[in-house]
Amino acid sequence: MVAGAAPSVIRVTLTAQNHRPRAGKSPSVHWWYCVKITTAAGESVASTIHIRIVSGGTLVRRIASISLRKGYDHWCQAIGGEASILNTLPVGRKLIFQAVVTAQGVTVKRNWPIVVRRG
Repeated sequence: MVAGAAPSVIRVTLTAQNHRPRAGKSPSVHWWYCVKITTAAGESVASTIHIRIVSGGTLVRRIASISLRKGYDHWCQAIGGEASILNTLPVGRKLIFQAVVTAQGVTVKRNWPIVVRRG
């Protein structure tokens, strides 16, 4: 935190199964991620989540847009299967799996470095 900066009014945590998701044609291949959003006091808050893949600050792929109502503090989802978005990403390249969360007039980004590997 920068000296003198006010603490964020929301807390955002991004976690995922690992940093090496596997692309493939098998319907049983899935990669899980979760985004948790709370107020600084730990309470749920209405929020909008944009999940995307970026590389060097450039958008590579939009994954999802989710709206959570107050009372829900997290979103978990799996990516995978025959029509997986992972199949459209470059294999072996360093990418950032990113959650961009907006709540209470504040936008927070959380990054999860990934390298997609072949199934």
